[in-house]
Amino acid sequence: MKKIYILPNLFTTANFFCGIVALSWIFQGRFQSAAFIVLLAMVFDFVDGQVARFYNATSRFGLEYDSLADFLTFGITPAFLIYRYFLIDWGRVGIGLAFLYAVFAALRLARFNTQAKAEEKDNFVGLPSPVSAGVLLSFFILIYRLNLTGWEKALPFLMILLSWLMISNFTYPTLVTLQLKRKKPFLYLVAICLVGVIFLFWVEVGLFVGFVSYAATGLIGSLAKRVKEKRVREASHTSDSDGRINLEALRRDD
Repeated sequence: MKKIYILPNLFTTANFFCGIVALSWIFQGRFQSAAFIVLLAMVFDFVDGQVARFYNATSRFGLEYDSLADFLTFGITPAFLIYRYFLIDWGRVGIGLAFLYAVFAALRLARFNTQAKAEEKDNFVGLPSPVSAGVLLSFFILIYRLNLTGWEKALPFLMILLSWLMISNFTYPTLVTLQLKRKKPFLYLVAICLVGVIFLFWVEVGLFVGFVSYAATGLIGSLAKRVKEKRVREASHTSDSDGRINLEALRRDD
């Protein structure tokens, strides 16, 4: 039997355990506790990857195991939580929305596994499923703890948006591309300090702002890149056209 790396897979197992506990708490109606333990699972999900890279302990087994744990914790659990909390009275539509979110999370993870050694070395293609779950559950925690009556009606639309972002071709930065050790504009530090203050005094707001900021970064960055590439193509086409016109003019003069 082929040997496996123990340490990073222990953190993946902790992620898996958090997903199971979250599901059991959802059955008990402990929605807020379930949401928080899924957020805790994100810590284990982050650490397992960092440990694997630090000790050069990456493997195909670890990749597949991590995706299975992520699908349970960040795909099925958030979908089921929102279904039990709000969509249960929607009948087939509620089941359909929960299925849409879960299956798109599965598709996102499957695509990640096939592209892990190529396109996603420096960037994630599509919103990562842990961040998607973070946006959804932090919004749930926000309306739950602050008793924002009526805001829960936005949950189905948020699920649809996040489902689309997970399977989109928008690129999201990894720690490698963020390059926090290098010099950055002063506003980066200001923004981090503001988010830190918000998180310190208003955890609910801070969590939501943090996850949404990352999701928006990839979306805005990808759109800005596409606009820039379009302008470059237009400028190149214009210069080529001017060159052909000038060449034709010279030939007529001859």
